[in-house]
Amino acid sequence: MPVNILSVRNLCINYNSLEALNVLSFDVEKADYVGLVGPNGSGKTTLVKAILGLVRPSGGAMTLFGQPMPEFRDWYKVGYLPQKMHSFNPHFPSTVREVVALGLISRKKFPRRLDKSDETAITRMLEMLNIAHIANKLIGELSGGQLQKVFIARALINEPELIILDEPTTALDPETRENFFSLMRELNLKQRATIILVTHDIGTIGEHASKLLYLDKKIIFYGSFDEFCVSDSMSKYFGRSSQHIICHKH
Repeated sequence: MPVNILSVRNLCINYNSLEALNVLSFDVEKADYVGLVGPNGSGKTTLVKAILGLVRPSGGAMTLFGQPMPEFRDWYKVGYLPQKMHSFNPHFPSTVREVVALGLISRKKFPRRLDKSDETAITRMLEMLNIAHIANKLIGELSGGQLQKVFIARALINEPELIILDEPTTALDPETRENFFSLMRELNLKQRATIILVTHDIGTIGEHASKLLYLDKKIIFYGSFDEFCVSDSMSKYFGRSSQHIICHKH
C-alpha cells in the first residue's frame, strides 16, 4: 500500500487580498520524484514554503509524514535547498567542509560530534559535487556556482527522506549538473528518497523526474509523465508536439 509522505487537501494561500494558491489537493508518495513546474508567479516557491511551515495557509490542510502541519517537528527528515540564500553571511568564518558538516548535526545527540563515518560521508559528497579541492576554503572566498554546490551538499549529506530543491542547478556547470542528477537518481532509486524539485525547465525535467506537478496558482496537471503524454487536456494546453518533448518517455 502506498505511503504518503505529503498530503495536501484544499490548500489556499493569500497574500493580503491577492490569491497565491487556489484549492490544491494532491499526494506525494514515498519514493516519488516530482518535478514542480510552472510559469513565473505561479506559486511554486509559495507551495514549498507552505510545505516547510514558513507560510500559513488561509484554508485547507496538510500532513507531512502523517503528522498535521504546523505540529510537524521531525525536520531532520527533510533536506531543503532554497532558491536564494537571503540569510547567508559571506563573512561567516567557516570552511566548505564545516558548512557541509552542519547538515549532519541535526541527527546528533549531545555532545554533537562527527565520527569517522561522518567524515567519510562528507568527503564522498564533496567529491560527487566536484568541490573536494576547495574543502578547506572559506565560504566567503567562493564563486556563486561553488557556493551553490556547497549548499546542495549540506542539504543532501544527512540523507533526508524528503528532499525539496528550489531551482538547484541554476548556477551549476554542465558536468556538475549531470553529477547532481546522477546523485538524485541514486538517492531516489536506491535509498527511496522522496524528491520535490522546483524548476523552470519543463523541457528537461522529464528526463529525471517520475511525476509532473504543473502549477499556475491551481493544479493544471499532476501525474506521471506517461499519463501526461496521453492526456488530451494537456495536448490542448501545450500542443501535441510540445507535449511529447516534455514527456521524454516516448
